[in-house]
Amino acid sequence: MDIKKLKKTHPQLLEYMKVKGYGRVAIGGVNIMLRRLFDREGKYKSYNDFYKRFISKEGLEGNTKRLCYYRTSVRTIQGFDEFDHFPNRLKFAPVLYQGSSYDHLNSTFKNIVDHFKQKAAKNAKSEKSIRVESNIASTFLFHMQQNGADDLFGITESMVLSFFYDGYKQLRCCSYRTKIKTVLKSTIGTDYYVECTRIMNDIPPLRNGRKNFATLKEDEIRIIKENLQDGMRNDLSLRDIAIVSMLMHTAIRGTDIAQMQIENIDWKKDLIILTQSKTQQHMVLPLRAVVGNPLVDYLINERPSNLDIKNIFANANCPENPIESSTIGGIVRRFFEKIGIRCGEKENGIRLFRRYLASKILENGVQPRVISDILGHLSPESLNPYIDTDIKHLRECGLSIEKYPVGKEVFEV
Repeated sequence: MDIKKLKKTHPQLLEYMKVKGYGRVAIGGVNIMLRRLFDREGKYKSYNDFYKRFISKEGLEGNTKRLCYYRTSVRTIQGFDEFDHFPNRLKFAPVLYQGSSYDHLNSTFKNIVDHFKQKAAKNAKSEKSIRVESNIASTFLFHMQQNGADDLFGITESMVLSFFYDGYKQLRCCSYRTKIKTVLKSTIGTDYYVECTRIMNDIPPLRNGRKNFATLKEDEIRIIKENLQDGMRNDLSLRDIAIVSMLMHTAIRGTDIAQMQIENIDWKKDLIILTQSKTQQHMVLPLRAVVGNPLVDYLINERPSNLDIKNIFANANCPENPIESSTIGGIVRRFFEKIGIRCGEKENGIRLFRRYLASKILENGVQPRVISDILGHLSPESLNPYIDTDIKHLRECGLSIEKYPVGKEVFEV
């Protein structure tokens, strides 16, 4: 943090943002933060310290939208000052500005989480899964620590229950239970395992609050297909058409599309060959014309030919960088908005395509194991939520009530 230097150099940052087309709101947020930094020069140890004091003084702790706005502005300034980084509309987070539960754990609890990370990495578990499970386990152990447990022996059943219930309602879902147990189970073969087993037995059985999956309706599918055809593209870029076509007909995960490289396409055999980022499993899918043609169209007519990146899909604003997986979801939402479907719906992202494909082939009688292979599931149980959308076969399981007398008033509105 060098405020004296920043006073001299900050006009370069502001001018750069203007030239690159950043809006008045984005530039205004940076200006606000710059003025605060200059007015209180020497009173902050770091940008992290400045940000925490700022939100505390302004009373913004619960205002998520404003927090995101000012956090982005501070990160932009910090990136420029400490990392010589000019904003490029990609996510840049030199510091997180939020303390994690793991950072506050004592050495015993940290050892348990670290042991899990090492073991999971050796078993080729994805980085995202390791991060999510480690974070949840750290939150659990930190809760124990805050309630007076300095080691595993000090964790009581009431402490465990208080993590999941507040005495009136359930605080956390069953996925927390599963992920915490995954971390604790990894201690097998260590001195921690006996106590971890006791703690796992104290974790209560939790009701699965999962709702039925939202899926695309047949009329929505028809509209999507029509708008992907020539002459009805609603000003969509060739990149976005290729991505939506791939999601529509293959149900590949957004992260895998973002990381897909030219070498993953076998043009001679018309195949898509890749290793899934989530499960690290090998996958081979047919490259049908409805997917291959839009892809070729994008590669030939829109994607810059002189790019050094190997990824197929490039960032629209900075083509020298590959697209991020989070951008795929934004592309889908914009596509739905342009063609006038899923407007106002809570679920309007990538997973709708996976759910539609799964439900349709399940409805057509394809074996669950085959469907799991197509979707890239490691466990056949991952298909269970999709079964709830298979109305055709669920109706076959219904029982007739003809033999049971039911008063007509039951059916009256």
